[in-house]
Amino acid sequence: MNKINITLNKYVCNKERVKEKVHEKMKKKRHIGLYVVFASFILIFMGGFIYFNIPTSYVSVDINPSIMLSANSWDRVVKVEGLNKDAKEVISNLNLYGKDVSDAVNQIVNIATNLGYIDKNIDDNAILVSTYCDNTEKREQLQDRIHDNLNQSLNKNGIRSLIIDMELTEEDAKKANDYGVSEAKILFVNKALEGNPELKFEDLIYMPTREIAKYIEGYENITNGNKNNNGNGNQYGKKGNYQTEE
Repeated sequence: MNKINITLNKYVCNKERVKEKVHEKMKKKRHIGLYVVFASFILIFMGGFIYFNIPTSYVSVDINPSIMLSANSWDRVVKVEGLNKDAKEVISNLNLYGKDVSDAVNQIVNIATNLGYIDKNIDDNAILVSTYCDNTEKREQLQDRIHDNLNQSLNKNGIRSLIIDMELTEEDAKKANDYGVSEAKILFVNKALEGNPELKFEDLIYMPTREIAKYIEGYENITNGNKNNNGNGNQYGKKGNYQTEE
């Protein structure tokens, strides 16, 4: 009888231990499953974050401040760089990360106006907006959208300004120089020097865009003949008149 009881007790105990072990294994599997899901979520999130921050286009804005914006495939700003002292002042209190690049350009111009780099009381302001994109068709669409939105913003604020559009190469967009300006402005200065050999590069490079534009052939016809009611000039150099490629 005692042997039977002992055997039964062992069987019952073993059965309970089996249940506990099964329960423990299932619990571990659930934990492992949760870890896998969590790790997968982190990997997806990090991958998305990294992909979001990969620039596919560049936009430089030159007034006197020179500012370079890097944007991703969704035209969202992922980096803002002030290339000179004036530019650093303009962007010091701006948080443009994740904003639509066209809206970012408008905000930059608004701040530049408030700081006096664009004068509401004159008719010959000029803003050089240059773009590069790894897709040519998209670059043109991006340039048009930035130009149109900026033009509407200038009109709304009663600012008379010429918007000068220029195309950049990838090399120009990423190139650094010792002048604290964008490569677009250097190209723009060289364009002015073509018809004015008496001038020197150093005479123009630190001038506001509006002053440099006066030395470019055809500028007067554009500013005097192609203004709308608020005096904003039509695009100059549209679709690559100032292309950097020879």
